Amino acid sequence: MMINMKAVDISRRRFLASGVAIASTLQLQRAAWALGLGADAQVCVLNAEQEVGPYYVADELLRSDVVEGKPGVPLSLRLMVLDSRSCKPLANAAIDLWHCDALGLYSGFTKQNPMGPGGPGGPGFGGPPPGFDPDHSNEHGGPPEGMGPPPENHPTDKLTFLRGIQLTDADGVVNFQTVFPGFYMGRTNHIHFKVRVGGESSGKTYAAGHVSHIGQIFFPEEIAVSLMEHEPYSRHKIHRTTQSEDGVFNGQHGSRSIASLQAIKPGQFAAGMRADIVASVDPTATPAPAQRMGGPGGPPPMRQG
Repeated sequence: MMINMKAVDISRRRFLASGVAIASTLQLQRAAWALGLGADAQVCVLNAEQEVGPYYVADELLRSDVVEGKPGVPLSLRLMVLDSRSCKPLANAAIDLWHCDALGLYSGFTKQNPMGPGGPGGPGFGGPPPGFDPDHSNEHGGPPEGMGPPPENHPTDKLTFLRGIQLTDADGVVNFQTVFPGFYMGRTNHIHFKVRVGGESSGKTYAAGHVSHIGQIFFPEEIAVSLMEHEPYSRHKIHRTTQSEDGVFNGQHGSRSIASLQAIKPGQFAAGMRADIVASVDPTATPAPAQRMGGPGGPPPMRQG
């Protein structure tokens, strides 16, 4: 797989800088906790809510490996969840994770055409309407005025690829083995997740619980662009929605939800990548459904600094 090395070098520098910053911050936080002092506030600012989208399926399997043989660049995703009230790790929280495959399909909805109006990202399903022009979007860079979150959708099959649930450990961390997500009409590359507390493991899944946060994970644009030029992603013969064209990214603070990325084997991105991201949530909160900037009800509350 040929990768734009200039973009990779830029991304690597950003990853190293952000990784050192996060590591240093977490070290300072742990030392502060041990001394009973307050923690550094930068990592602990409450995350903005982002829309759940129309492809969430309840009762996903409790598992860390969600690949199920799906092709794509292997992705090891580590998500740390902090309690924004104390800046301490949020242990024993259920993290629901789901995303599309390399060609834009979600399990549970594979009978929908990802390139058609009823497929992922079609009108009303999280992407811009036909003819959306980012140069004539609203003042915030999102879709035109009046476009809210997508309506509920209904599953078409019982497939489970690229979906799973993990419980955070004592350090507030979950790890998922997956593949780098593809894209579909109206949406750039992203991963969905929910944070639930107070439920319980039930058989092969996690039942009930209070939803305290709904978020999405994005990736450095230059790396995503490079990856999409190669198999299996390049088989998807539609326009790739960039971050600047994505209504969720622009209208729901997506720039604050970009994971750090690095190659597991230096210089060999096809061999797999590692993504790290920190989410700070209030486990007692009941967030209102996220709205796009300029959509019904005006801009969403500013929940991040």
